[in-house]
Amino acid sequence: MNRIAYLATALLLLTSAVYGAPTVGAAPKGDSTTVASRIIKYNFPTCKRITGAMRAPDGSIRASCDGTAYLVFTLFDPKEGKLHEVALNCTAAKKLLDVSC
Repeated sequence: MNRIAYLATALLLLTSAVYGAPTVGAAPKGDSTTVASRIIKYNFPTCKRITGAMRAPDGSIRASCDGTAYLVFTLFDPKEGKLHEVALNCTAAKKLLDVSC
């Protein structure tokens, strides 16, 4: 499991056990390619080129980077009262959140 997937899992488990389930939400507003590029490249610095970024009806973004499919969304941490911008590869999104890309 990569570092981001591990952190997302830890955050989900911790907040759901102590404060109730975290809230998964739409990706930040803006051009889907620009938003996906910023968030994916922050979480996966080896990413070179974002392609096929499309905003889904739920507001999340599905995009590819160097042939790997990602899901971009926000996660509200009730403990911190903070919104986190998250990018997970689609395999991790399905395993951790049961969300298909």
